Amino acid sequence: MIEGELVRLRALERSDLPAVVRWMNDPEVTKYLLSAPLYGLEEMEQWYNDHRGSDDRLLAMLDERGEMVGYCGITRLEWEERRCNLWLIIGERNAWNHGYGTDTVRTMLRYLFEEVNLHRVYLTVDEENRRAIGVYERCGFRREGVGRSARFKNGRYRNDVTMAVLREEWNP
Repeated sequence: MIEGELVRLRALERSDLPAVVRWMNDPEVTKYLLSAPLYGLEEMEQWYNDHRGSDDRLLAMLDERGEMVGYCGITRLEWEERRCNLWLIIGERNAWNHGYGTDTVRTMLRYLFEEVNLHRVYLTVDEENRRAIGVYERCGFRREGVGRSARFKNGRYRNDVTMAVLREEWNP
């Protein structure tokens, strides 16, 4: 368990997947996700199994009551370069705008820099997802570039913003 001020992060369990399927089929939740096909439980179980046994980490985000409000994780962990990709999804709409995203990012950065000893954490975010970009900037991420027309979603091409924070830039 990784403790934040508002959230507790624990390993995502198979029993959490029905909630994840519900969120991944909610167009408001997936509006800005880089990749968000409609998932059924079988596809989500395959996704879950594909990440087991790898360096990827899938974590459930629990609120103060212990209710799961979203999930997050790291992918593309590269030990030699001491870097990884961070991502998160707050699936419960009633949990939006309560600070869970900011606390999750801060908690993950503390864990990744202090416990895992990484040097760089990066992510990619939809350019129009201003709320998420604000969270990342408050947590120390800097914009590094824009992938113009990087992907086609909801009937049009969208730009992606690449952001990163280095350990020496991070301010807990």
